Amino acid sequence: MNRLKVILSVPEQVEEALDGRTQRWLSLNIRMPENELSKRMKGKKPFTQEEIDTINTVLKASIKLS
Repeated sequence: MNRLKVILSVPEQVEEALDGRTQRWLSLNIRMPENELSKRMKGKKPFTQEEIDTINTVLKASIKLS
């Protein structure tokens, strides 16, 4: 059996790590304006490594910039 490795985009990884929490909740906890987080989640602006590190800390996740 071949296993397919699915690579999730950064916004998809964040959405999965939110585990039911809202983007608003995340924006408040990472101190990023909601509209900036929304642009990143829609792929209009890329996440920086520093932002991903902060999100990982808040969500106790292991999101990778790929």
